[in-house]
Amino acid sequence: METILENNAEKDGKFTTYLALGSFGVGSLLFFAFMLHPNPTLIYIGICYVLCAFLVNTVAFISLLIELLFHWENREQIAIKMLIMLANLPIAFLYLNIIFNYSHF
Repeated sequence: METILENNAEKDGKFTTYLALGSFGVGSLLFFAFMLHPNPTLIYIGICYVLCAFLVNTVAFISLLIELLFHWENREQIAIKMLIMLANLPIAFLYLNIIFNYSHF
């Protein structure tokens, strides 16, 4: 039983890392697409993406918190994954700040 929980924890950790990197990649792609071709449609797509990504990343972050409680001995590795996920927040706020302050919509 313990082996199954350890395997699930390892898979969850990989998933959250890929999710954080994927969220960063898609968000950056949308940001650079808007900067190259400012279009109000891209703003709506970006807002929908940010809301969906926030929801999915929040659920994944909560799963990491639960994993931290059950696997305290791996707290350093779990904390690093949590920090990777949290690193997306200032990047998203920076992108939104640039778009809303420097676009002419």
